[in-house]
Amino acid sequence: MSEQEVMVMENSTVAMLNKSEIDQQISTAKKYPRSIKTFRDETLAMVTLNEGVAAECIYSLPRGGKTIEGPSARFAEVVASAWGNSRVGARVVSDQGNFVTAQGVFHDLEKNVAITYEVQRRITDRNGRRYSDDMIVVTANAACSVALRNAILKGVPKAFWSEMYSAARSTVMGDFQTLANRRAEALKAFMKYGVSQEQICATLGVAGVEDIGLENLVTLRGMLTAIKDGDTTPEQAFAPQNTTSAGDHKKDDRKACTAEAFESKSVDWKKVIIANKKTPAALIATIETKETLSDEQKLTIESWAHEND
Repeated sequence: MSEQEVMVMENSTVAMLNKSEIDQQISTAKKYPRSIKTFRDETLAMVTLNEGVAAECIYSLPRGGKTIEGPSARFAEVVASAWGNSRVGARVVSDQGNFVTAQGVFHDLEKNVAITYEVQRRITDRNGRRYSDDMIVVTANAACSVALRNAILKGVPKAFWSEMYSAARSTVMGDFQTLANRRAEALKAFMKYGVSQEQICATLGVAGVEDIGLENLVTLRGMLTAIKDGDTTPEQAFAPQNTTSAGDHKKDDRKACTAEAFESKSVDWKKVIIANKKTPAALIATIETKETLSDEQKLTIESWAHEND
């Protein structure tokens, strides 16, 4: 028997074993169907177990002056575990050229629905030089993690886990009684990566540490998770978002706190008030150092503060 014939027989045997294994798993899944209520209860219990676990379930990435936030790979792992009756996996399908391509797979054995999701990550530097072998492995692992996360969260309908994600966010956010301590802990965690308080404030768009509010805290914890998971680096996460000079910033600040800016919506004061709990009186006083607001404008500002009460 030739070597080629032996290889064909081995491949055929492996394929038969895999098929037999999958058929057995599908049969077991049909015999013990999942309970959606049990899935939701287990997921909620796991993602809100404590602040640390909840923080691992969220990632945040700064992109183009905005922050992209979503459920992390750890959250997807919890969802897959609680969903049950499924097969999941990820692998690198290509590492040639300038990119590494990873493929994530989610197979719902009970419903016989399979989802695949591919993710690419660049493996060359800004000068076009290919990364070292070790760095390519790190990049490939990160790509596999993201691909697997996306496959799982596409395979399990979002309607079933979106509330669990919101609960995790609330657990991380805490309340005004826990804000000071959690803010200090977040700042301390970033110090280990060499990130200064000034960099954090600049990225969040706040004047100082005391202006870091509850929503900002969720963003910080999400960025910390993204760095730990290899989705970004401290240098990328806290890179300057623009090249505006200090003089230009002063001009922008002078223009921002005016009634005209309020009317033109060039500054999203509503978001500032709701997210950071700025007092309406403080905003009104700031604007009126430049010009007078109408009674209608004042009432509008005051109403924003109560929208999330």
